[in-house]
Amino acid sequence: MFLALGLATFVATAFVGRAPTLLSAAVAMPHQMPHRLGVNARETLASLTDRRALREENAALREALDAERAHARELELETARLREVLAIRDDQSPGVVTTAPVVGGSSGLTVERLVLGAGPGDGVVPNMPVTVPAGLVGIVTDAAAGRTVVRTILDPESRVGVSVRDKGGQGVAVGEVGGRVRVVRFVQSEPVEVGDVVETSSYGGLFPRGVRVGVVTEVLPPDPNDLRRSFLVEPAVDLSTLLQVALIAPQ
Repeated sequence: MFLALGLATFVATAFVGRAPTLLSAAVAMPHQMPHRLGVNARETLASLTDRRALREENAALREALDAERAHARELELETARLREVLAIRDDQSPGVVTTAPVVGGSSGLTVERLVLGAGPGDGVVPNMPVTVPAGLVGIVTDAAAGRTVVRTILDPESRVGVSVRDKGGQGVAVGEVGGRVRVVRFVQSEPVEVGDVVETSSYGGLFPRGVRVGVVTEVLPPDPNDLRRSFLVEPAVDLSTLLQVALIAPQ
């Protein structure tokens, strides 16, 4: 093919003096083809290498970004935890010992037990009051290695000394079926009304005074032969949604 094109070029130039552009291009193209193929191959290889490097760089950047996001989330959670601790220390008791995650327990409206991911190694001992900023959760009944059981205020076996905020009085809060608390044997200083805030008292000596328990939802009819009253309370804390709690030193 080269000889034929060369001969054609010679014949053409013999008569016209200069080969047509198309013919010159046709003759030059085969000579340049190996060079062009080499250049294209090098450029393709360089492009593939650059793309692979770019993909690796993007993957490394994504990994670093995910790590930064995870670290930022950890800082956010730790900040929220510290804020809760400060709120509890300011509003309930300065004796916060530690915080612990809720890792299990009973489910449904009546959350009678909670299991915490903490134990004696974290400073947890029996009879520690358990709270959150919104109010009282319960009390520690058992603490083992990395596991703590809390009896909540909804447990029928729970007994919490309570009074009515700004009205005084004294009674005992007992867990009630259906997710409420019943206050019994309440000796009132002033009439109790729906909407009154119920909080812990010094009665029994287990809980710090003034921790919110809930709000009165119903005042039960009195027994004519008994001066003590009973009423139902909506708990201040939704125990079924708790993720973390604070533990207070035993009184």
